[in-house]
Amino acid sequence: MDTSAEIQALLKEAWARRRVEDYDRAKSLVAKARELCAKGDYASLGRIYHLYMQFESDHDELEEALRYCRQSVVYYAQAGLPAKVAHATRHLADLQRELGLGTEAVQNYRAAILIYRTQQNTEPGTLANALRGFGLALELVGDRGEAKTVWQETRDLYSAYGLQTGVEEALQHIENLT
Repeated sequence: MDTSAEIQALLKEAWARRRVEDYDRAKSLVAKARELCAKGDYASLGRIYHLYMQFESDHDELEEALRYCRQSVVYYAQAGLPAKVAHATRHLADLQRELGLGTEAVQNYRAAILIYRTQQNTEPGTLANALRGFGLALELVGDRGEAKTVWQETRDLYSAYGLQTGVEEALQHIENLT
């Protein structure tokens, strides 16, 4: 197995360990992947820092998660992976929103959504998830008009995706903003 494939296998296993809350093993796997990672392997570094972010977020260490997430965005940008940049930027915005940093969150949601809209292979559910967070951030900063418009699009996308709980949440926000 070449080094790149070994790194990806380690990170895949780390993600699986995280899902069952085996954080010690997951962190050990990420550390091993990090040791194997070449300095210029920005795609792998982006994923490694995304996992670091997720570990911290899972434990409500949002400031630390924010730091890791910013680095993940940088690495994905250096790797030239717009879909990964959008995903990491959306997570960055989610963390900022959770920390009450509404203005920063709105800016990052706009950036992520712009990338998603320019990518031909963006899944409706992926865009809907970003728009959901964007709607919440707009409410946080008091922009009720744009928030309502965003929630309407979110509702439509969740409906097309077949996610009824998303539709119901969007409808509740639309009603509250009317």
